[in-house]
Amino acid sequence: MQPIKVVLTTEGTYPYYTGGVSTWAHILLNEIKDIEFNIIAIMMHPFVSIKFDLPINVTKLINIPLWGTEEPVEYMSELPFHKIFLKKFETEQNENAIDEFLGYLEGITMSIYEENPDFEKIGDIIFGFHNYFLRYDYSTVFKSKKVWDFFYKLMMELNKKKGLELSIYDIVESLRWIYRFFISLLSPIPKADIYHSSAAAFCGLPCVIAKKKFGSKFLLTEHGVYVREQFIFVSRSRFPFLSKMFIMGLIKLISRINYYFADQVSPVCAYNKRWEIKFGNTREEKIKVIYNGIDTDKFKKLDVERDRRFTVVSIARIDPLKDIETFIRVCAEVKKDIPDVLCKLYGPPTSQDYFRKCKELVKELGVKKNFIFAGSTSTPERAMNEGDLFVLTSISEAFPFVVIEAMACERVVVSSDVGGVREVLEGYGFLVKPKDYKAFAEKIVYLYKNRDVLAEMSLAARERVLRGFRIRDMVRNYRINYYKLARDGF
Repeated sequence: MQPIKVVLTTEGTYPYYTGGVSTWAHILLNEIKDIEFNIIAIMMHPFVSIKFDLPINVTKLINIPLWGTEEPVEYMSELPFHKIFLKKFETEQNENAIDEFLGYLEGITMSIYEENPDFEKIGDIIFGFHNYFLRYDYSTVFKSKKVWDFFYKLMMELNKKKGLELSIYDIVESLRWIYRFFISLLSPIPKADIYHSSAAAFCGLPCVIAKKKFGSKFLLTEHGVYVREQFIFVSRSRFPFLSKMFIMGLIKLISRINYYFADQVSPVCAYNKRWEIKFGNTREEKIKVIYNGIDTDKFKKLDVERDRRFTVVSIARIDPLKDIETFIRVCAEVKKDIPDVLCKLYGPPTSQDYFRKCKELVKELGVKKNFIFAGSTSTPERAMNEGDLFVLTSISEAFPFVVIEAMACERVVVSSDVGGVREVLEGYGFLVKPKDYKAFAEKIVYLYKNRDVLAEMSLAARERVLRGFRIRDMVRNYRINYYKLARDGF
């Protein structure tokens, strides 16, 4: 087979942040050695450090910081710095430059408010937007008075039709979001056979451009359901109502664009298919589930130093989506039957406010001697082996690595019934409703009192993982699909 080239696009994950998606990406790049990869990484700001050693088959890394830059293109443009400012000067001198841009801005903005937008037209707008800013300076155009006046009038008219009255703040925030998130369209587009997006998000937009520019194939991997998780985040924010409507409309539009233009959508679990079909209007025949896989030589039963107490371990970010508060309530409930139970949480806080809230709850429920915030770990396999069983209390997941990793370590998992967890865990662990801390506690106490059941289920859990959830299974599936998509494009 002729070697192929793949561009992997990421957003807030690999190679600058740890987590399940980053683990997946690192495995993929390291294991498929006969394919040359480029990476386009969308990051929050340019001042983060790489968390992974890139393999030798990654020949290029393009960084796209959305925030924290003086000039949006300075960290990604292949132009010398003096030419960036020359471009700015030429944009300022061209009186007609802004007029062309207004058509792109209008098309994107109106699509946000449409229930059934024309995605082919939007694809052309995105491609035009990209090409336009190869000629003109991004910051100069967006900050011009003509753009503001046009956007203000357009937003007022669109919302007046709906009987809504926007504030100046709403309009400023809306334009600022377009300005920041569409920096992803400024990325250089290296030619490749396949563009592979790790989410139905803004990192998928370079894939749409590549499809328009080169005819490249577009593979979309869905880990979590991006739009659902972003809606949860936005709903909890303190933005005014109409600002929330705009940003949620923008997120919804971008996700649906990804689904529309992807040649193949590969969720990491069958659970995601219902979202992709119903929300994304995706044809079922272009959806191919590819499950995550883990290193079962690394994740296995280990003899580690551990506490003598009956121990329940969880590995999760201290984040509202992981619902650490429920884990704390589980600990307090289990303590009623097992007074010296130990609950250990490994994982970093993503919000200091939420972390503070969790620590206050530990104090309030009287479990300071039973619940430990153990911090981040670089050896999750050892952390899992410190427990008698493993718990995941998330309110939203796709197909979390930690579940199959814990099962491979011969740890029975008690998890909230979210995402695709049921697809691997049913019959080999316990599923409970999210936030039902009493049901979590009931299962934990049952396993504590029935050690023979615990031992039997522990062995069965690892056997389940060995049948289809190893690295070689995942890598083989991606490699086959890469070459199939590339062949279809030749």
